[in-house]
Amino acid sequence: MGSGGLVLRAVIQAIYLLVVSRWLGASDFGLFAGSVAVAAIVAPLANWGTPLLLTRHVARNPESSRAMWATALSQTGRVGGLLSVLVLALAGFVLREHVGLWAMALVVVAELILVPATQAATSQCFALERGMAGSISICLVPAGRVLAAVAMLAAGLDGSPGHAAIAHFVGSLGGLAAALVLVAIVDGWPAWSRRMRTGPATREGTPYAIGGLVGTSYLELDKVLMLQLLGAAIVGPYTAGFRVVGVLVMPIAALIGATLPRLMALHQTSGQARTYRAVLVSAVGYGLLASLATLALSPFVPALFGPGYEDTARYVQWLSPWPLLYALHHSAASALTASDRQGQRIRIESAGLGIAIVLNVVLLPKLGAAGAVVALLATEAVVALMCWKVVSGRKPRQA
Repeated sequence: MGSGGLVLRAVIQAIYLLVVSRWLGASDFGLFAGSVAVAAIVAPLANWGTPLLLTRHVARNPESSRAMWATALSQTGRVGGLLSVLVLALAGFVLREHVGLWAMALVVVAELILVPATQAATSQCFALERGMAGSISICLVPAGRVLAAVAMLAAGLDGSPGHAAIAHFVGSLGGLAAALVLVAIVDGWPAWSRRMRTGPATREGTPYAIGGLVGTSYLELDKVLMLQLLGAAIVGPYTAGFRVVGVLVMPIAALIGATLPRLMALHQTSGQARTYRAVLVSAVGYGLLASLATLALSPFVPALFGPGYEDTARYVQWLSPWPLLYALHHSAASALTASDRQGQRIRIESAGLGIAIVLNVVLLPKLGAAGAVVALLATEAVVALMCWKVVSGRKPRQA
């Protein structure tokens, strides 16, 4: 059931990528993708770690679910709103190119408030071990964006970054609305009166927020730097290739996210090691297959995206090792989180973020988009090696 949801989400994301990239064309798609990446870099901070905080509390005490759901929404509104203002203020001064102030506002609100709140809904469903609901939840925002983009195309609106930003926002808003109803059906409405106080929620969520930032922002910073250093015409074909491989990588992240509540609940028991082995074999096995599928699909990519995306096939080929490296990295990192070693994970992934920044700044002017590929693969390999060294050096304790 959960696997079906992962496959469906990947298909929906692929459809959205094809619709928007063909609608906008390579250059405008690069401008739109780079603008989205600006917000996506800090998006892990937007709910201040409450999806994992919620997962930890609910996995160990299911009766706290409605209170933690209220906590997640409250923190997302507060922190996401503050980040939205800061990102918009900085965008006008820092970015050489972006989609425009009003369009940027729609993108920022979607990425820093609407999407993080929907992610918390998915965590709520999986923490309650409602796999069907969780699988539906992870599809809601992508499905909403596809419907919004197709509706604008049917209405005859021209492909522009501004129109794409509207579809991005409207689809995200619709996805969140559906997620709120879904959680209400599964578990009830948020228990606002029992939510955690802001201080404790912020304090407990800080390790997860920082971990999310250093653990995922390295995936988006290359588009922002590329937009600044190389221009939108390069960003478009590269981002299209990155998103193609990203669709294949997505089930790995979703698998780990879906099984993390059980790993947390089994902490310090013999069952944790057994469950983790199953997750590891599944993630790495799928990662290997996805890497091979990437190579097989690469020659057909330009025909899917149309004129202006001829270089995308080459980028997809270069990125083919990424799914396997991603699986190795995140399966080991999830073991650290599940065994209450989030601090070690943060230190390792912070080093990885630093490596990614330095490599992109040095290599992009010299190698172009190829520099971003080298930076990404090198970062994943180094972080995976460091995480595995820690995991293998200290086994989870047996009850």
